Amino acid sequence: MGNVFERDWIIDLSLILFFSNTIGTLISSIVQIVIRKWYFIIPQLGLGAFLFYWTIIVFMYSPPDYYGKDKEIPNDIKFSEPLNEKPNKEDFDKQDLILVHGGQPGIYTYYTDYQPDENGKFFIKAYEITSNDRLSGDRMKESSKIIIKLEKQRQPEYKGEFTIYEGSWGDKYGSRIELWFQPMNGKEEYKIAKRNYIVEGWMR
Repeated sequence: MGNVFERDWIIDLSLILFFSNTIGTLISSIVQIVIRKWYFIIPQLGLGAFLFYWTIIVFMYSPPDYYGKDKEIPNDIKFSEPLNEKPNKEDFDKQDLILVHGGQPGIYTYYTDYQPDENGKFFIKAYEITSNDRLSGDRMKESSKIIIKLEKQRQPEYKGEFTIYEGSWGDKYGSRIELWFQPMNGKEEYKIAKRNYIVEGWMR
């Protein structure tokens, strides 16, 4: 039903009921032993183990994700689309943060020509535009980091990569992508730039 109606909450509820039933099956097996009807345990546990194994396999290799399915993209907010190729000088003249499509939907490369005056690291924070949900959390912060060391040669531009895990291919929704900098001297991180982008999640 969750797949038919494309609703994550139905799938979540089904999983809760399924695992509750698994616990009930184990309790029932103990009861069968106590009342000396142990032969009922064999089909009971056999079917339970099969369903448990099948469910784990499905959610490990092909978990359904309808996060972006019914998200509305507001008409009163300006959004950009990720580029299909590396940005040029004219692009950097307009923006400090530019997104480019990666190898698969939901995987993005970001570019910036911002030049920090201290050692530290760039990283990305992303939020769904209507709910302000944080997308991919610390996982994105870690994967998107770019280490900056001023004693090395400065680069005219820097690039990093991150993945958005919420949603599936083709289910596009609005997001706010923010570029942050974390100094290495212990000072608080601070935001450098932000842009609204149409994005989609990576289909695992």
